[in-house]
Amino acid sequence: MSAASLQVDIPFFDWSTIQPSASLDFSECYSGFHCARLHLPLDWHNSSNQNNVSLAVIRRPADVAPDHESYGGAVVLNPGGPGGSGVLMALNVADRMQRLINVNGSKQYDVVSFDPRGVFQTTPGAFCFDTSIESESWWRTKRAVGNLNDGGFVLSYHWAAETARGEACASSSEGSFPNGDNVRQYMSTASVARDMLELAAQLSTEHALKHHVSQASDLATQQVLRPAEASSVKLIFMGASYGTFLGQTFASMFPENIGKMVLDANLDAENWVSRYEGSISDNRAGKLYFFQRCFVGKSKCAFWRSEDSAPVDIENRYIKVVENLRGSPVVAYSTTLSPAVLTSSDLEWGFFMTTYQPLVFAPSFARILDAIENGREPTGIFWHHQFPAPAETNPQYSDYVLHNGEITSAIHCSDGPDLTDTNMTDFKDFLNHTNGRFGLEAGAVQAEFKLSCWTWPSSLRTKWRYAGPFGSNKSAPILFVNNRIDGATPLKSARKMAKLFAGSAVLEQDAVAHGALWPGGRASECAWGHVREYLNKGSLPADNEICKFECEAFGECNETTMTSDQVVPSVYSR
Repeated sequence: MSAASLQVDIPFFDWSTIQPSASLDFSECYSGFHCARLHLPLDWHNSSNQNNVSLAVIRRPADVAPDHESYGGAVVLNPGGPGGSGVLMALNVADRMQRLINVNGSKQYDVVSFDPRGVFQTTPGAFCFDTSIESESWWRTKRAVGNLNDGGFVLSYHWAAETARGEACASSSEGSFPNGDNVRQYMSTASVARDMLELAAQLSTEHALKHHVSQASDLATQQVLRPAEASSVKLIFMGASYGTFLGQTFASMFPENIGKMVLDANLDAENWVSRYEGSISDNRAGKLYFFQRCFVGKSKCAFWRSEDSAPVDIENRYIKVVENLRGSPVVAYSTTLSPAVLTSSDLEWGFFMTTYQPLVFAPSFARILDAIENGREPTGIFWHHQFPAPAETNPQYSDYVLHNGEITSAIHCSDGPDLTDTNMTDFKDFLNHTNGRFGLEAGAVQAEFKLSCWTWPSSLRTKWRYAGPFGSNKSAPILFVNNRIDGATPLKSARKMAKLFAGSAVLEQDAVAHGALWPGGRASECAWGHVREYLNKGSLPADNEICKFECEAFGECNETTMTSDQVVPSVYSR
């Protein structure tokens, strides 16, 4: 996940009590949810391969039965990441989402999600380090050394660290099969898109049984969907961030199986399957927004000073804080008051997270800058993982958060080109290229995200990669949603991708955040109104219509109390 604070209210559920099944045999779980484990082939291209994955599927049922006239079907969610947990997303947003969609006689929907291959409760998992202590130590040491532009030693260390983690992934017993297969070879978005087609088919069958909740069936009866059976299957899907690439891939691979699709915070699919160079283009605009809003907010922003005559004065003081930290790191304290060292590159990462969700993080980041500038030890370093996790935290969940970067690499390295024959000199050229496009801070973030793929073991290279073509004139029109400024997935990506799918439309929200439907944890009534019209009637907004959003950083809206892992998962995860 992109950020550090841990939710302490994630309930525990023992998924091993659910027998994997070739069909969706739901059991009651958590509170008000149904859970199932869907048994699917590991290798969709080799029917003789007997290895399988068991997808963890969760459903918040609609308030009406499937045969009720107001029942609209099942909306399948993906939170992004890559490596974001659909189970956790459903637990966080399903109830609220149903209330946002089911307004004034609108149709009522099941909310369904799943953990993709290797993620959270889906088995087998894809953790690389044996313990969360090893994973967190690896991450903290790499962060303490500095960012990729802090000198030759730092770059060499990052390269060696990523190589070591890749070797840990290749040698880990988790995800390995007796015949030599490794789940990491089968975690590409193409494989997950095919899993979604099967899930959609199973949901269609299960709905015909009127939400049958029973014991699991015999795995020996497994009959996976065949192409000839697929024509009537229609998927209703909502994806955010990386989830938009999953949606774009599904719509390109299986265009006739789209019922409705809402994609929020859009990736450029063609960029994602390349060396992935351009998604961070709004980073500078996001930083300027922070300085501008701090200046306008005045005393609501702890880093504002009465002598500031323009936003640039605040920016210049921020630059000075970073320069001072470069020579003299300071002691800082996390949100749980555990001590740590705060370096210049660490603070720059915190600023990146702030621009990611200003409503969530800007007030805290301003207080941190204020403390450093005034010689106090800053507290509330929200981008540091709480470690060890609070005693009341669900251990399944905390382990997943701490290991998440290991899962992320297995997915996005599978989607991109094979870089295993390249070397560190090639990577330096790539880093110089991103620096030239985005500046030293953002360039380092963009390049670091891709570094694990340059060092990814050749033994784990994906068996199935979909690299295009993207787009279709056969799919149902898609609703693309994006904020005006998004530091990870810019509006221009939504506009580009919408043109590739006939009849689709772009809804712009005049806001600054990653994700338009849940900016800072606040639902946008204008945007959700268009989502309701689209889901219920198939009506799209006028292309490039703009929704206003009433909240601004350091504005009149109350500071959100969201924990940082409830925001849309970052494509720049650790």
